[in-house]
Amino acid sequence: MVTRHLVCVGIFWFLGLVFSASGEEKDESDIPDKVGAEVHMSKQERKTLKKVECGMCKAVLREMHAEVVKHSMTSKGWGSESQVWETSNAMCLAMLQKYKLDLAKEKIEKKAEDEDENMGMAGGNPQLTMRGMLVLKMGCQRWLDDFGGDTTGFIYKRVKEGTGTPEASAKEFCYDVVNQCGKGKKDAAKKEKKNAEVREVKRRELRKKEDKQEEKAQEDNPFAKLPKDSMAGLQRMLEMAKDDPLHYMEEPAKLRIQQGVKELRCEVCRAALGQVLEDVMQRPKSMRAEFDILPFAEGACDGGPDKSVPSYFGIDPPSLAPVWADKFRPKLDKKSNKYILKGFPKKAGKKRAAWRKLTLTGAHKPPPPEEYEGDMMMQMSCKEVMEPARMVEVLYEQMGKCASSKEKACDAALSTAALTCRSIDDAQCMYGSSGEKKEAPKKEEL
Repeated sequence: MVTRHLVCVGIFWFLGLVFSASGEEKDESDIPDKVGAEVHMSKQERKTLKKVECGMCKAVLREMHAEVVKHSMTSKGWGSESQVWETSNAMCLAMLQKYKLDLAKEKIEKKAEDEDENMGMAGGNPQLTMRGMLVLKMGCQRWLDDFGGDTTGFIYKRVKEGTGTPEASAKEFCYDVVNQCGKGKKDAAKKEKKNAEVREVKRRELRKKEDKQEEKAQEDNPFAKLPKDSMAGLQRMLEMAKDDPLHYMEEPAKLRIQQGVKELRCEVCRAALGQVLEDVMQRPKSMRAEFDILPFAEGACDGGPDKSVPSYFGIDPPSLAPVWADKFRPKLDKKSNKYILKGFPKKAGKKRAAWRKLTLTGAHKPPPPEEYEGDMMMQMSCKEVMEPARMVEVLYEQMGKCASSKEKACDAALSTAALTCRSIDDAQCMYGSSGEKKEAPKKEEL
């Protein structure tokens, strides 16, 4: 009597049958999807699961194939493969209903058609039977975590094509695909072990190489041996230089750059938009949409990272001058005493092009002081005048007009500059047909 009572209690605990607050009883015929919580498996139980993985594989494949065929899942059109995936998630429930794990004999057995949990409990050790069901459930879940994706695709294809029976699917998958059965199992395990050893050797070599590079970087770092207070001061200086590039410059150079930043806005805006258009036109027509152009406009004032200078204290060096700055130089016009853009001299232009190639690897040296001053002037002016979102919208529209226009001289960048670029006093920029800046008409001339 006592044994029968313990058996009943065990069954109810296992199936999770509880009474609700209203006194209504849950359906006793269903085994819940989550049977018990994750329990710590012993070493012997883990070995048992490893030993029965071939039987586990075959059982899952058989049940899954039969279930997919039974409910015609592959013939339900779009999304049918996701239904097969959902079926794989429910396979552990089917396993508990139709199979049992004998921990003593270390094997998976299919239950008899008329066998229920009461018979299973009464026929042996109830506690061991319960434990076997928990271990089977956990083993099934872990197997599906490892092979569920491959199983879904395999079953879907087999059923869709109508090739083979559940037994044939199980045999092919478990023997040939995942090598969990037959002689291939041992060969696959040896191969995986060998591959793991090779990967570990490669990882060690990479770690050694990284350690050497890190040591060399520390040796080459001029700040590594400085006192902490000196390092903090240098870090602050680098931060200030990044926030305000003119902070540490001499006053005459600072004044020249500030003047050029204001006076070059219109010409710089035209040059930057010209480079954007040039870059975009090199792409296929299918990649010239408005959202495709935006990244070019957003990066129009930036020539990429300066790889010749390492980052110190996590602060990256200032970016290089934009590519279009290789075509122009700021010059102070003697008549107007204002800065204008002039084309790069031919000889100097070749040297500049060679310098730009070296920037890709960081093998370049800083440009001469006059060039560096002009680069800073144009780059700062560009960042002040460019409004990427607004300009891209207009540029895209102008590109469309030029594409349908019969005029060969149609310049979408120039038209965009005339419509969107603004001088320091927020006046509309005026350009000649060549793209050079023109003086805006005075009020009395309007």
